[in-house]
Amino acid sequence: MKKVIKLGNLKVGGKNPVVIKGMIKSSLDKRSAVIKEAKVLQDEGAQAIRVAVKNPRDAGIIRYLKKHTKVPFVADIHFQHKLALLAIDEGFDGIRLNPLNITKAEHIREVAKAAKAAKIPIRVGINSGGFKRRFSNIEAQAKAMVDKTVQFIRVLEKSGFSDIMVSLKAASVSATVLANRLFSKRLDYPLHLGVTASGPFLEGLVKSSIGIGILLDEGIGSIIRVSLTAPSFWEIRAAKWMLSSLGLRHDYPEIISCPTCSRCQVDLVKIVDGFYKETQRLKAKGYRFPKRIAIMGCEVNGPGEASQADIGVAFGKGKGVVFKKDKIVGTISSKSSIKDLMDKLGVSNGYKRN
Repeated sequence: MKKVIKLGNLKVGGKNPVVIKGMIKSSLDKRSAVIKEAKVLQDEGAQAIRVAVKNPRDAGIIRYLKKHTKVPFVADIHFQHKLALLAIDEGFDGIRLNPLNITKAEHIREVAKAAKAAKIPIRVGINSGGFKRRFSNIEAQAKAMVDKTVQFIRVLEKSGFSDIMVSLKAASVSATVLANRLFSKRLDYPLHLGVTASGPFLEGLVKSSIGIGILLDEGIGSIIRVSLTAPSFWEIRAAKWMLSSLGLRHDYPEIISCPTCSRCQVDLVKIVDGFYKETQRLKAKGYRFPKRIAIMGCEVNGPGEASQADIGVAFGKGKGVVFKKDKIVGTISSKSSIKDLMDKLGVSNGYKRN
C-alpha cells in the first residue's frame, strides 16, 4: 500500500485511480499559447500538468493558468533551488526537483521547509540522461538511479518532509522497468511512471506503452506521463488508451476489431475508422458508451469476440450478425451508414450524458 499524497484536489497513491499528467510544450513567453495548450490538455483528460520553470519570470505563468483551468500544476525545477522557492510563493501545486542537479543538502532542506508550509508535495524526479556518463549495463544504470533518489529522499525525510512522489525514468524501457521495481521494494512512496526521451511518435508510443504497461500491470505506479516527440495532446490520448487497455480507466469504449485478412469480405478498416470517429465526436459532447464494442471482419473469431463484448457485429459477405452480450439480435448490411450501425447495435438509444 503506497502512501497517499495530495496534489491540488487529487489523491495520488494507495488505491486511488492512476492519475494522468501532461506537460506544457509551448514557450512560456507566449502566454496565450500556453493557456490554450493547458485548456486543450485539460479537455483531453489531463488531471495534472507540469510546467518547466527555467527563470524567475516563468514562475508567474501560474497566475494566468489558474484563471483558465482547474487542474493542479507542478513546477519542473532544475539547477536553481531558488526557482522552486519562487514557484511555491507564486502558487504552484507541486514541485519537481532533480537529484542530479540540485544536490546541496541545505538547498533541499530549504525547499522542503517552504513546501511543507505551503502544504504541497515534492516529486523527486530522476532521468537517466542526468548522469552524463555511460553505464556498463542496465542493472548498473537502474541501481544508480535508485541510489541517488533514495539519498535525496533521506534528506527530505530528515527535514521532516514526507509528502513525496518519485519518478525514475530512462530512455531504455528495461532500465526504467528495473529501476521502478527496485525502488518499489525499498520505499513506500507513490511512483510517477514514464519512459523519457522515447523518440519519434510511433517509436515513443511503443516504448512508453511497454514500459508503463509492464509496471502498471504489476501494480506499480500511481501517476503516468507519456513522453512523445509530438504535440502534447497525443500524450494524454495515449495515456488514456494505456489505462483503458489495462482495465484501469474507461474514458472511451474499447473497440475490438480484427486486423483483417483475405477472408474478410467487407471494408472493415473504413467501417471501424468511421465508427471510432463517431464515438470521439459524441464523447466530446458528453455521451457515454458500453465498455467493449466488437466490430469483426469474418466468421473465424468474429462471432466469439462480438458475443463476448457488450455489443458487437461479426461481418460476413455483405452483412453482419449483431450480438448483444452473447445473444444474436439481428443482422446489418455492410453498406449501412455508421449511424445505422450504431442504431442496430443499440448504441444510439443507449447514450447517457455524464
